[in-house]
Amino acid sequence: MRITDEAIDAMRSERHRAAGEDARALAELLREALDRLGFTPDVVMPHGQKDGTLFWPVLRGEVTVSGNPMVALGRIPLDSANRLAEILMRAALEEQTKKATTR
Repeated sequence: MRITDEAIDAMRSERHRAAGEDARALAELLREALDRLGFTPDVVMPHGQKDGTLFWPVLRGEVTVSGNPMVALGRIPLDSANRLAEILMRAALEEQTKKATTR
């Protein structure tokens, strides 16, 4: 007998289901943000091919055993990770500047 997602969902509490919906919604929001930044969905490229395309990691909305919503981030190519780190660092610096000027 094969255990299906439906059978698992039926055993979960309402809290777990709501947490899963929240996590999946947040994963989708992250996908949209990465798309707007010029990243494309995780696509298998031939080994060694470099065309400058940025790829986002696999994103999954999940729930821990204790019912906490989580977003799982899969592996990301090094060039894409480097670009994402640059974007996040720039955003962090802008946020720090905003906080410093409003004090």
